[in-house]
Amino acid sequence: MVGYMTEKVSRHDYFTAAFELLAAGGKPALTTTAVCRRIGVTTGSLYHHFGSGAGFYRAVIDYWENDVTTAQRRRVDAVANPRERLVVLEQAAREADHEVEKAIRAWAMADRYVAAAQHRVDQVRHKHLTKHYIEAGFEPGRADTLARIGFSVLVGAQQIGTRVDRERLNAALDEYSVWVNSSVPAEATTSR
Repeated sequence: MVGYMTEKVSRHDYFTAAFELLAAGGKPALTTTAVCRRIGVTTGSLYHHFGSGAGFYRAVIDYWENDVTTAQRRRVDAVANPRERLVVLEQAAREADHEVEKAIRAWAMADRYVAAAQHRVDQVRHKHLTKHYIEAGFEPGRADTLARIGFSVLVGAQQIGTRVDRERLNAALDEYSVWVNSSVPAEATTSR
């Protein structure tokens, strides 16, 4: 970006730029200089908001863990009908920013703070998915297995290749969806 912004830049602007850089080039692309250049501010502005580069990186991960993933869960939880909730879960899986997720997972391999956040997010997502399968009428053990398989499909698709192949991911999710939906118990059509 040429020049610098004259309007106030928010923390959210920094997070948006960080996610764009992560999606495009992984953690190596996420530098404080690149973020500032992307939104047209000086590094002093970034330090004003986050204290340091390390503070910024932690804030990016905290935002991803506490805001982005929580918003995804709330979107699903807002649906009353268990069968409809499964459809929204599938949509959320398809619409996720898989390049960012892939980059964060790779970053977690080299950073304990990121790894701990990734682990917490994985655990919460698994519990959330399992809960919705139980509410759809599956026995708890089967719900847990379905959640693990679904989660494995997503993470696996994110990790194969240098870029996420959305066509292959969608084909895998199509098959998984047919498999799950063909075995949803009849009582799952009632609302909570």
